[in-house]
Amino acid sequence: MTFTCLRYAVRERVATLAIHRPKVKNAIDRKTMEEMGVAAELAGRDRDLRALILTGSGEAFISGGDLRYFQSLSTDRQVREMLSMMGRVLMRIERLPVPTIAAVNGYAIGGGTEVALACDIRVAATGASFMFRQVDVGLITAWGGGQRLQRLVGPARASRLLLLGETVSAQEALALGLVDRVVAPSKLMSVTRDLARRIAAKPPLAIRAMKRALVQGRNVPFQRGLALEEKLFRSLWKSKDHEEAVAAFLEKRRPRFTGR
Repeated sequence: MTFTCLRYAVRERVATLAIHRPKVKNAIDRKTMEEMGVAAELAGRDRDLRALILTGSGEAFISGGDLRYFQSLSTDRQVREMLSMMGRVLMRIERLPVPTIAAVNGYAIGGGTEVALACDIRVAATGASFMFRQVDVGLITAWGGGQRLQRLVGPARASRLLLLGETVSAQEALALGLVDRVVAPSKLMSVTRDLARRIAAKPPLAIRAMKRALVQGRNVPFQRGLALEEKLFRSLWKSKDHEEAVAAFLEKRRPRFTGR
């Protein structure tokens, strides 16, 4: 498929999805939502894929929702359709079978921060910033950002960020646990790709199982999460990749994983 609002490419079993609307600082409209959904579907069906990087083109990561598009939503039905569409897109990204890494190259405003929160790992450039501006325009988060944020940084910190709408620098985001690493802008993509390649080199069945255990486990009671981990562990015990990992360790050589 030819995309107009984003760039999607796969190299060395790592996909890169870059929102590409630089004239509007990568603001999200309906077409962008549709294309993000298609790209996520492509990633989900790719059995050879090992990781996905989500980033933005130009100076912004994502500047939130496109106001021209949002102002065109005049009925409750149109608003519900928009929320449902983007909610499904981010849930699809969150539930991809492979790890996802947000490379936050610039400011992430409102819905832009909500998109970053749907990823498993967040790496930010030193000049990046985060802001939940929804309350300032008389709204609240609606793409899952509020729920994901308080699970990530805790209720008190999430309340401060969501109620005050303050701009948070990359270093402040690191201290809060909102991002996992901060690097120089010139190194952002190389560091992120290196992280993705390191994940890609590991046993793919185990990586996918661990991702599933984490995503599904945080949305169920503790005992069900334990049961899921045990079930997934048992499914990997007789895998060829596990046998290869043990053999490589004993033979003091690098393992060769096949995803079986």
